[in-house]
Amino acid sequence: MRALEIIDDTVATWRDARPDIDVTGMDLMLRMTSVVRISAARIHEQLGNFGITLSEFDVLATQSRSGVKAELTPSYIAEVGMVKPSGLSHRLARLERAGFISRSIDPDDRRSALIRITPAGRRIADRGIEIIADAHNQMISGMNATDRRTFNRLLTTLVEDIDADVEVGT
Repeated sequence: MRALEIIDDTVATWRDARPDIDVTGMDLMLRMTSVVRISAARIHEQLGNFGITLSEFDVLATQSRSGVKAELTPSYIAEVGMVKPSGLSHRLARLERAGFISRSIDPDDRRSALIRITPAGRRIADRGIEIIADAHNQMISGMNATDRRTFNRLLTTLVEDIDADVEVGT
């Protein structure tokens, strides 16, 4: 079964089984979850060719867009990457072993580290963002410009409405 068939079947069977519950929100969230899963799977496959995961790419991207000489703390990377610091340690270790980042002791806080992207890491980040932008643009290519703006506005409203309610991070 394709994603939309599964979603439509799930929603229809819940409507039949529990007509007392409004499953409109579930319907929308299942569709959004499907988009995210399909997008992540496509990107994960391509990033795998570089020996990194999408989560590891996020670290490299944060470093790369912060500038050539940027030295970032793990807590900052976790915050802007919307990941819990405990979920970041393994990624940093893998990226360091691969030679994509370097770590040094923070002279202002010797309990913390400073993370810097290496030239090899920057090359991966540059290629990765090209892959991701292309994949995402292909996914929305069936929408016209007006639909894209409307969709973006609606998603922005949704994020604004729920942002304060849940701690983001994996």
